[in-house]
Amino acid sequence: MIKNNKLAFGTDHAAYKIRNTVKKYLQRKYKVYDFGFFGYTPCDYPDYAIKVAKAVVNKIADKGILICGTGIGMSIAANKVKGIIAAVCWSEYTAKLVAQHNKANILCLGSRTATVNEICCRISIFLKTLFEERHTQRIIKIKKIEEYKY
Repeated sequence: MIKNNKLAFGTDHAAYKIRNTVKKYLQRKYKVYDFGFFGYTPCDYPDYAIKVAKAVVNKIADKGILICGTGIGMSIAANKVKGIIAAVCWSEYTAKLVAQHNKANILCLGSRTATVNEICCRISIFLKTLFEERHTQRIIKIKKIEEYKY
């Protein structure tokens, strides 16, 4: 569950048509730090994923929302930042589970795989779902992977 009502938000060009609608939806309940992208010409999604991920790990925002065409690219990029657990969600059920079981701090969604209403619903579920402490050991193991020297 979000604590201080602060969200980091970022998109790429694939989310151009829905980004402002989603942002307005979020602003009804949360302080939104918008890290772009504001155009429709092609851009590189890692540029925006890293900005949102940094805001979350540096505690500027409590959680992050990233939207690209599928959510996959944003998730891959954001997960490269130590301390981030970014998850792609394809349904309301997966939006709940990534918060409840995986303690995700960034939700990644696809503008080409869901309607704006589905996206907003998934965000709402993600943000109000509490992490279940019985999954803590798994999260500890994930964090240890970040420390491993390959």
